[in-house]
Amino acid sequence: MRQRKSCLFRHIIMAFLLLVISSVDFLNRSLFPYSYHPFYSLFIITLAIIVFISISHKWYHMPYVQVIDKLSEYYKDFIGEASITKDGSKLSVDPQINDLGELIDLYKSAQRQQTELVCQLTNTNRVLDQNNKFANAIVQITSEILHSRDIHSILQLILNKAIEIIPNAQKGSILLYNNDYLEFKAMYGYDMEALKDFRFSFNEIFQYNAKDLYEPIIITDVEQFNRSLKKDKYNILKETRSFEQNSCISCAISIDNEFYGTINIDNDESNYAFLDEHKPIVKYFAEQIGIALKNAQLLEKILYMSQYDSLTKVCNRAYFEEQLSTLHKDYIQKKQIFTLVVLDMNDLKLTNDTFGHEIGDKLIVTLTEHISNIEQKPAIFGRVGGDEFAMVYKDKSAQEVHEIMQNIRQSFNEVPFKLNNLEILNISFGYGLSTFPDDGEDLTSLFKNADYLMYIDKRNYKDISH
Repeated sequence: MRQRKSCLFRHIIMAFLLLVISSVDFLNRSLFPYSYHPFYSLFIITLAIIVFISISHKWYHMPYVQVIDKLSEYYKDFIGEASITKDGSKLSVDPQINDLGELIDLYKSAQRQQTELVCQLTNTNRVLDQNNKFANAIVQITSEILHSRDIHSILQLILNKAIEIIPNAQKGSILLYNNDYLEFKAMYGYDMEALKDFRFSFNEIFQYNAKDLYEPIIITDVEQFNRSLKKDKYNILKETRSFEQNSCISCAISIDNEFYGTINIDNDESNYAFLDEHKPIVKYFAEQIGIALKNAQLLEKILYMSQYDSLTKVCNRAYFEEQLSTLHKDYIQKKQIFTLVVLDMNDLKLTNDTFGHEIGDKLIVTLTEHISNIEQKPAIFGRVGGDEFAMVYKDKSAQEVHEIMQNIRQSFNEVPFKLNNLEILNISFGYGLSTFPDDGEDLTSLFKNADYLMYIDKRNYKDISH
């Protein structure tokens, strides 16, 4: 570029000199037509050029050279201080460079390198900050999943972290599926109270027509998508300002490849707020929700197994006593009554020896299912031994509970137990009652009194049956 400029400048000078020579020769010929001689014109032109060069050198070239020298020194010092390469070393400046254009180009190059370096550092800091937030989120979510039994607080934490980490995220929600519809379980930026009863069917969610149900998808016009909803649902979403988002990134939640719900992250300002590079992030949070839900299911199962009898599905002894203790403390303060029933099946050992333990188990299950399903079922029902059960009726006297137990006994007398459509025996039992606080103010006394009365009732049954 500089060579082209220099060549053009030389052509302009040559053209100017030719113009001057032509002009001088023309003037000489016009003014002195009779004494004109080419030699005189050449002499005059040469003299004019010498005078022009002398004046130019003194009044233009020398000051120009001095200015250039000073500017060169200034720019050399300036560039030497300001020009930094990517590896931290200074740009090398040729001490012979005197061309101001080259120095300016060099300075601009240094500026570009500095700008690129600043951009790289800014992007690196942004990525490091995002990675740091992501790592902290993983730690918090993992800790919450391991230590908390409140699945709702876990879901809210995961959603909050997703909003914090995913670029351009402003709002969000988590919906869980119950085989019939999806409902909101966590929200950020929306009115949970207004939408707590809102339901989506599976064919109304973003993933319904997706090629891969479990891969994240980006929706660039949420309101347009929701126009396919039924009018009443559409109006509810519009009234609760749930259409304010312009774009959404959504991912399905799964447990063992079974659909359990979705996580949706929204933006109110742009239809193109989310990019493909955001998909792995939202998928991670969807996977964490799946882990949390699976852990909650396992904990619920373990808790159930620790509290309920596997055969009868009623409380085991430990859980029955725990619930009874809580009720007892509450009723001491309220000064209300409750009745404890201790029940023991008759001749279960004989049944097991005669027909086998499988039939004995069926008798036990038949008894517990009947008691659990009657209209006046106990508030607390537990299996406290092999064929021994305990029940608690709140706010009922001994007489009222006695009538309930007689009705149960009468039901089994009228409908004998059948095996292969053959009536083989009647289910019978002995029972004893103790009412708080009339028959005892502490649980030990109540159990002792009910046990005593139960054995009397069983003995009376044996006397009658023999």
